[in-house]
Amino acid sequence: MKQLTELLKRHSLAIGIILMFLLTWPIDLSNSGFLPFQVSPALAIFVGYGLVFASLIMTRLTLGKEGVSALLKRFLIWRVERKWYLVAFLLMPSMQFASVLLSAIVRQTPIDFSTVYAYKIFGPSVNLVALIIPFFLFDAIANGEEIAWRGYVLPRLQTKHSALLSSLIVGVIWGLWHLPKYLSHWDTISFVFFMIAIVARAVLYTWLYNNTKGSLLLTTLFHASGNTGGILLPVATTATDGNILTSIVQLLIEGIVAIIITIRMSPARLSRTEPKQVQEEISQPANATSYITSSERAIK
Repeated sequence: MKQLTELLKRHSLAIGIILMFLLTWPIDLSNSGFLPFQVSPALAIFVGYGLVFASLIMTRLTLGKEGVSALLKRFLIWRVERKWYLVAFLLMPSMQFASVLLSAIVRQTPIDFSTVYAYKIFGPSVNLVALIIPFFLFDAIANGEEIAWRGYVLPRLQTKHSALLSSLIVGVIWGLWHLPKYLSHWDTISFVFFMIAIVARAVLYTWLYNNTKGSLLLTTLFHASGNTGGILLPVATTATDGNILTSIVQLLIEGIVAIIITIRMSPARLSRTEPKQVQEEISQPANATSYITSSERAIK
């Protein structure tokens, strides 16, 4: 048992990522028609909880109860500067709206809200304004991704790599995790755009995560605000849905913002004042070995 535990600790990043895919991809692959069974839509909505279970299982096996507690406490880190709440709530929707506005100006046509994805999900009669808060809250609760990408994967990558390189790696893994969702309506250009955009977006998430001392609460709010804007604004959902120009503009805006942040904050930490959130080896009272992030000592 001890040898197995040491093996899991030594390869916790790779094994954790594999487990995340194993607990989630079958659901998306089944709904894309690549497996001989179907998963109910209600269960598919919560596919991200497979990432939650994988992160908690691997954390428990390698770090023990203390590690699980420390990971979950990251959702309680809320005492941060107000500007980071503005980033979490407004940055993604602002960039999305800017892309819609700029593409409308280039086309010299009015913004067409009839193409928003919310109408495809909830029907054409849904009130978009009334949907903002309910969808935001539901997505924040149901998504489940942040405990995996920022809570589990990113700190382990940052132990060996700069914040920028770690972000790029997370972005690739994060993007590939979405691959099954594209298989039933495959479009190479669409997926390439998505991958580039999500890698750029991963830099923004690391910037927020490191500057808030590893707050999973703030990154979860950031994720939910982006998803809410994505269904309520007429941004592209595929490269062939008529909004390809909006998709390109959004990609450029997010890329430019990520580059500016990297230059101003430096690639090493993506922060001027806070250290990288990394996994550190520490000694436990029972002569055990565990790994927790550098700022967890301060929140115990």
